[in-house]
Amino acid sequence: MMYIKRIALAAGLFFLASSLLFAGCSNLTPVNPQNPPTPSKQLDNTQDYTVTYNYGDTGPVQLSANNFSLKVGQRLILKPAPGLTKNTRFTSGNGNFFGDIMQQEGDQSSTGQLSFRAKQAGKGKLQIIPNGTDTDRATDLWVTVE
Repeated sequence: MMYIKRIALAAGLFFLASSLLFAGCSNLTPVNPQNPPTPSKQLDNTQDYTVTYNYGDTGPVQLSANNFSLKVGQRLILKPAPGLTKNTRFTSGNGNFFGDIMQQEGDQSSTGQLSFRAKQAGKGKLQIIPNGTDTDRATDLWVTVE
């Protein structure tokens, strides 16, 4: 008799919980908000954009990003992949894009990292040459400044 009461009580609680759960989920119609949420963080003209480069003994230079856009005032940071300690050379293409449009900030650090600030609108490339002389394995980094 005791087991029957426990089973009846458990069944009743299960039925009650199920009823409450399903009763609250009956309206599945999507609702359009009156005021859409605004992004919590706007793109800042001073936001840095980092591109990592890497290469081995064979094959071309690998880039973490390529052919992207920056806004005037943003900074591009080129940094070697962790463990890459080889000598890398950078040359500007498309006239003086990296010099006039993208102005270098400081010298190439001993870690191989370079920093450029977008000064005015334009498009150009920076050639990344592994080992300083392996032009056949070089990769072009394309940047558009808007």
